[in-house]
Amino acid sequence: MGAFADYFRHIRDAVTTIFDGMAVTASHLVRKPYTVQYPDRIPTRVQDTLPFRYRGILDVDLEICTGCLACDRACPINCIAMAVEKNAQTRELVISQFDIDIAKCMFCGLCSEPCPTGAIHHTTEFEGADYSLESLIRRFIVEPVVAYKPKKGPEPDPAIAQLLERGMHYVEEWAQPGSDKPPAPAAAKPSVAAAPGPRAPAPKPVPSAPKAAADGAADASPSAVESAPGAEPAPVPEAAKDKPDNA
Repeated sequence: MGAFADYFRHIRDAVTTIFDGMAVTASHLVRKPYTVQYPDRIPTRVQDTLPFRYRGILDVDLEICTGCLACDRACPINCIAMAVEKNAQTRELVISQFDIDIAKCMFCGLCSEPCPTGAIHHTTEFEGADYSLESLIRRFIVEPVVAYKPKKGPEPDPAIAQLLERGMHYVEEWAQPGSDKPPAPAAAKPSVAAAPGPRAPAPKPVPSAPKAAADGAADASPSAVESAPGAEPAPVPEAAKDKPDNA
C-alpha cells in the first residue's frame, strides 16, 4: 500500500513542477519585451562608467616607449614579448617587436607600475572575445621604431608632450593611489649628540649635603657595608688591617 502511495506522489510532484515552469514561461508571452542594448546602444557606454584605474585590456603608446624592458621583466607569466636592439651607427635603441598575449594576461598591473613614462597602461576596454587564440595576440609594431629618449627639459613636440603628460598622470595615480597606502614615515631628526660642534662644558656639581656628612660617607667602615642586607662583604686591603684605629 505504501509503494502505491509513493508512486502516485511522485507523479503529482512531476505534474506540479511542470505546471510551475510553464506558468513562468506563459507569463512572458503577455509581457512587453524589454531588451538591454549592450554595450554600445545605451545612453552612457559601460567603458565611460569605469574608474580611471580599471584593469582592462593593455594598450601601448609607442611614441613614449623607452624600450627599457621593465614591463617585460615584471610580467610574471611572460605574456609580453619585446625585442630591442641598439643601432651601432646612431647609438639609438630600436624596438622591433612589442607583442602582448591578451589570452595569457591576468590583468595584475605589475607591468604598468615600473614603466617610467606610462607607455604601457590598462584601458577600460574589456571586450576581448574572438574566434582564435592567435587573434588575441596584439602586435603593436609593424615596422621597427626608435625608442623614446626623455628630454632634460619640457618636451618640444606638443603631441608627444600630451601623451607623456597622460602617461605620467597614469603612473602617479597607479603607483601612488593616496588613500589606500599608508603615509610615508617622517624623516628622523638628527640627535643633538650626533651634531658636530664644540662640546658643551660639563655642569659643576652642586653639593646637596654638608662636607662633614660627605666625609663621613666616604670614610664609612667596611662593617657598614657588611651590615647591608644582601650585599657581599667587600675585601679589606692588607694595609688597612695593620693600620691602628686611632690613625
